[in-house]
Amino acid sequence: MFRQSLKLLGICLLLSTNLMAQKGLKLGPQLNFLSSRPYVIDSLPNNFNFRFKSGFRAGLTMQNGFSEGLVLASGLFYTSKGYRLYNDTNTRGNVIKHNSALFELPVNLHLKLRVGASSKMRFVIGGSMNYLLESTTHEIRNAGNNFIIKETHDRAFYPMLNSGVEIANENASGNVFVFGVYYHQSFTNQTLIGVRTNSSQTQDHFQLGYRGTYIGVGLSYLFNLKNFKKEEVFFY
Repeated sequence: MFRQSLKLLGICLLLSTNLMAQKGLKLGPQLNFLSSRPYVIDSLPNNFNFRFKSGFRAGLTMQNGFSEGLVLASGLFYTSKGYRLYNDTNTRGNVIKHNSALFELPVNLHLKLRVGASSKMRFVIGGSMNYLLESTTHEIRNAGNNFIIKETHDRAFYPMLNSGVEIANENASGNVFVFGVYYHQSFTNQTLIGVRTNSSQTQDHFQLGYRGTYIGVGLSYLFNLKNFKKEEVFFY
């Protein structure tokens, strides 16, 4: 998925023409399509494997362009992200899929980069605070109760480091359309995933961890707030 996202970003870059300064205060919706997965804590049995799970991130973003090369952005987002775990020897329900719901509050800097004589890109760097909207423990079972996952969330709040590359185009009215590829990295474990092969087990067969790190492709449309101001009327 990461390579495909970079190819798509390259195509959009080739098609883009001169990008405007994108100064001033702008507000609008943003939608991201995400992909994330867990990681191995100790060892993974031969009959088990895990894969990336799709998700999304949606909300409002506000950006203020201070100069030709610097934009400060924030917003509030609802995020759904997770993983897929497979038990290859299980004939009844060999896969368990789960997404967690979160609120995400990012603060990012968008730095303009010039590529070639006329094209421009934006590099994104910043951080975000995440709040997990689930109880401390959560159990997921297949139909036969012989493939069980017990999630234990280490913390409700956790930070992430944000990075990305964007292409942004401003129209004549000052509204901005943005396409971007983003990577959000967590440095702490969000969830402990305990895997059991039957309901009578008192100890986990093995464990996985989930940090919540994800890669995403996003679209946003930012409205120039100056367009919503009432025109001044002068009486002579």
